[in-house]
Amino acid sequence: MNSPEIERSITEAINNRPKVTTAPLNLYIYNSKLVCGARIVMPKDAKFVVYVPSNCLEQGFNDKEWKLIVQKVNQVTNNQHPDDNKPKESADIKQFKQTRFNERRREQRLYYRRPMWYSQSINKTRYKGRMVDVSSGGVGFTCCVAKENSLVTGQQITTRLDVPLFGTNGSYDMVRFDRAGRICRVEEVNSSIHRIALQFTQPLPFKPAEQGLPNSIVEQKLATI
Repeated sequence: MNSPEIERSITEAINNRPKVTTAPLNLYIYNSKLVCGARIVMPKDAKFVVYVPSNCLEQGFNDKEWKLIVQKVNQVTNNQHPDDNKPKESADIKQFKQTRFNERRREQRLYYRRPMWYSQSINKTRYKGRMVDVSSGGVGFTCCVAKENSLVTGQQITTRLDVPLFGTNGSYDMVRFDRAGRICRVEEVNSSIHRIALQFTQPLPFKPAEQGLPNSIVEQKLATI
């Protein structure tokens, strides 16, 4: 397979992953197909490709991560020994894992669904999207695909979103922010919806998922939105 075909297969495997499990998910090759699932349920002859961090499942991979995963798929499908090209690939994979580990340690993401708006410049028409998750440094959201509002990796856009700011007693206010940012990744959910990962140019003044309240309280409060 060439790189675009591999990327489509990876996207399809992740979209068809089991949604109810809490087990770590990996990419495997089984019966000549890419499959995303947990090790415990995979057949013994399924070939491990790569671990998929939970935040990648929601916001997707950046360009460098896509390149590494495509290389790994090619390596496994060509029965290449893991130590082949070791100096370059092992360093890149180590950096990829360390980057994702640092991101997970640096800040959690707040997962919740709420309408938001985006535009391709400050003076252009706003289009409606739906938030998937948010941190102080960026937001993941879905949007409908149309010619007039299509988005691409690397594009600068402006967003307007409401983020809950919690008090110590569990009450909260929705705070509205206008934030410009750069699109890190565009993923096809289906033929009419794309998932966008956006990095803010200016971070939010607080960390939405780290406000000193138990997750159970936060989820209960946001479930009523």
